[in-house]
Amino acid sequence: MAIDDYFIDEDNEGLEDKRVFEVGDLKFLKISDQEPVRLELIKDYSGLIIEYTRHTFTLELIKTIRSHDEEQVYLTPLFLYKSYGAHNEDLSEMVDGTLERLNNLNAIAETTDIIQKRI
Repeated sequence: MAIDDYFIDEDNEGLEDKRVFEVGDLKFLKISDQEPVRLELIKDYSGLIIEYTRHTFTLELIKTIRSHDEEQVYLTPLFLYKSYGAHNEDLSEMVDGTLERLNNLNAIAETTDIIQKRI
């Protein structure tokens, strides 16, 4: 199965419940590396928080986002949320930051502001 075949249905029902975090004017979407999401929907958010569980799929997801045709998708700030365990350093180099908790998103909001000002 190609990674693009794994992304969500068009309605995307229920996507926003408990997965959207707002910090000021910024809106972050949290997804698991194991759940489907349509890449075109990413551009509707200020940034994407990827919950890391499996190295291979996370790596493929990041590569797919970063190589997308639309600038609004491939330039989206990506943050790796590692709720348990450790991830390889190669993933850290491909994202804009990492998180261990979701209770304080000020750091990723600051990073996102910096990125948005440069674009």
